[in-house]
Amino acid sequence: MVDVHVRTPESLMPVRDHRLEPLGSRAYPHSGNLGNLILSTDLRNKLRAQRQSLSPRERSEKSLAIAQNLARYLPFRRARDVAFYVATTEEVETSDAISLSIEMEKNLFLPVINRASWRAPPLLFQPYIPGESRMIKNRYGIPEPEHRAGTAKQAKALDLIAVPLVGFNRHCDRIGMGAGYYDRALAVTGYRRTHYVGLAFACQEADFEPADHDIPMHAVITEEGVIQP
Repeated sequence: MVDVHVRTPESLMPVRDHRLEPLGSRAYPHSGNLGNLILSTDLRNKLRAQRQSLSPRERSEKSLAIAQNLARYLPFRRARDVAFYVATTEEVETSDAISLSIEMEKNLFLPVINRASWRAPPLLFQPYIPGESRMIKNRYGIPEPEHRAGTAKQAKALDLIAVPLVGFNRHCDRIGMGAGYYDRALAVTGYRRTHYVGLAFACQEADFEPADHDIPMHAVITEEGVIQP
């Protein structure tokens, strides 16, 4: 077992009440009516309420267990270029997994909103060095590394991307916050090249049908273990 006990860097402290994907609805409850946006919004709200019910101590302990399970996941162990995210106060914390990645000498990246062109992927991934990278807040108040021309990578250039989610099912389909930043960014990758790994608490599992444009994960990792389709 890999033990990870770290102090959260100030730049990775959980962000309160801001979201990278703040609008809309992407996945549909298993109800036979794929157009029922009210039901899908209710499911998202229910799943968010379940993870919000975790105490700070529970969230911290479960996030550590998730980092330890990630360390046992072979594609992660083999990955060289790995992207994480800056967690909100209700998401799986990533500081332990990031510290573990540093110990394993991986190259770290964080998502940045791409403002260059509406045709371009909505997210790019900027190199991140804890304690050295200059962090600035994006339009949603989420810290991201300062974008430097020529240094950011598209998702398809990375080995593994850890993805936040609101909910998941046993097939590793993902419910995000709704605006589709990750769905659109991951859709342009070579699916066999880059591994997409959702980080979630076990209480976020649900029964639902994905929308046609939703990108499935290769695995979802919870405090209970690794789920693969």
